[in-house]
Amino acid sequence: MILYGTDLIQTLRKEFDKAEKRIYIAVPFIGGWESVKKIMGTKWAGSNAVEMKILTDTANDGFIDPVTIRQFLYRGEVRSLRGLHAKIYIIDNSVFLTSANLTGTAFSKRYEICEFFSINDNHEIVDVFKQWWAASKKVDTNWQPKHVPKEPGSEEGNISGLKKLWDLPDGVVKVRNFKDYQDNIIQYNHFLKLYLSDKERLIRDVSAYHELDAFFDYLFHSDPITPSKVHLAEEKRNLTDIQRMSELQRYKSKFKRFLEANPGRQNYRRRVELIQEKLKLKEIANLDRKSLPKVIDCLHPMESYALNRYRFLNPDNNKLKTIREAFKILLHDGRPIEERMELCNSSLNYFGKSCIKELAAWYYPDQYPIMNRNTNSRMKFFGYDIDTY
Repeated sequence: MILYGTDLIQTLRKEFDKAEKRIYIAVPFIGGWESVKKIMGTKWAGSNAVEMKILTDTANDGFIDPVTIRQFLYRGEVRSLRGLHAKIYIIDNSVFLTSANLTGTAFSKRYEICEFFSINDNHEIVDVFKQWWAASKKVDTNWQPKHVPKEPGSEEGNISGLKKLWDLPDGVVKVRNFKDYQDNIIQYNHFLKLYLSDKERLIRDVSAYHELDAFFDYLFHSDPITPSKVHLAEEKRNLTDIQRMSELQRYKSKFKRFLEANPGRQNYRRRVELIQEKLKLKEIANLDRKSLPKVIDCLHPMESYALNRYRFLNPDNNKLKTIREAFKILLHDGRPIEERMELCNSSLNYFGKSCIKELAAWYYPDQYPIMNRNTNSRMKFFGYDIDTY
């Protein structure tokens, strides 16, 4: 099937949104992250089941966005093949052989064309991609272009005079407060992968995300020098991949000794069980003023800010019916998680973004990381570019 114009970008985005097994991309030019998210969406970002391989040519460094490369590296693998000129998108068993680079310019301002077809798991085009992949070189997360495009914001050289021909799809759901949530999950998942690379779990009865949170809590509160605390205000550290891994190994060893000396300090399982019991779909309607504080006291921000806890629980600020409905939307609605978070945030007073993210993480401990201002500061300590709002 031949695709071009709006049909090309809409079909490509549809396939990205359905990805379940693999995303293999070979393109010489890679655009800015915001444009790429509009082309690819972000549904694949939180799924560790989707294998991601990006093949490019870093010799074209003036036309490859380092932020996008870093996000891809946090999620999958990126390699460089000198002389790459083909543009191939393999998404599960759908193939796009096209003239279009992975840039907003290509899909909105250029007359591109594509042959779109379906394959079985094994096909010659997959074999070619794997052959090129084997001949390529690894790109690491500290890669930076040596050349800056002459035209600021340009993804493909001189684009002056090019008019918009087609609109790109929406990148993510239209929210104000949680638009970077999936971006941050990509970074948390990358760090979790490094944390688990030694295959040693230190707290066996909790999810991997919750062990990571306990590790972060140790860094912020219990380590003798509390190294991550300064990054509440300071910028992230600049670490190479090797330095990041070295620091992680060092502090994980200290965390292990801390747990051995302080057994039984973690109560993650109790919190998960309480929240899942009180807030499961058929029980939310029974949430009352007696059981609500038990749920709220499981959230780190409410422990740290007693005044917000008092204000949130005050019936004058939040009616019980409103709280039940907001929690139901957040935890059980079918819309994208960012949209549910936005709706919850707009409904509740004195609850806040951190509590909303945490509540989702406690209810779905294997699906979402615990993410708040303090944990983000610890991510910055390990060199991740993430806001401590």
